[in-house]
Amino acid sequence: MNRDWKRLGRALRSARESQGMTQRALTASAGVQSRQTLLSLEAGEERTRIPPSLSKLERALGWAPGTAVRILEGEEDYPPAEPKPAPYAEGMPLRVIQELTEGQVLDTEVLDLTRPGSNSRIVVVYKRDSPAADADPEAMRRDIEEWTRVQRAMRQIASGDPSEADEA
Repeated sequence: MNRDWKRLGRALRSARESQGMTQRALTASAGVQSRQTLLSLEAGEERTRIPPSLSKLERALGWAPGTAVRILEGEEDYPPAEPKPAPYAEGMPLRVIQELTEGQVLDTEVLDLTRPGSNSRIVVVYKRDSPAADADPEAMRRDIEEWTRVQRAMRQIASGDPSEADEA
């Protein structure tokens, strides 16, 4: 049987990249033991048999069962590239998902709100709407200074001493 392993490799890489996944993230999500398996598949290395891990990769990419084999045998075009929401996005409001997926994350802060009987955390994401590389260095410096001031204030509030936060 004539199988186009290079074509399958391009489809796997294209789908992975369109979903913003690294090879390591995809193998972890798929439950594939070795990243080398994905590396050789994406490289289009010829094989004599279809690896059992291919169905796991299909599921992790959101492909219908058998899609990889149909691509391999030339029976199907690449599946449409539809970004899959990150696992953290499940159940989150659409506005939050949109904010997390657009722009460039520059820093984050996780604040522990542990009080008796509480397991709560606040996660603050500091982002720019455009890549930092496009930013004016002076504007970037001012943004970082402001972020540092806000971080200090948040940490003071979380530590239980809001009076010091007022000074920040």
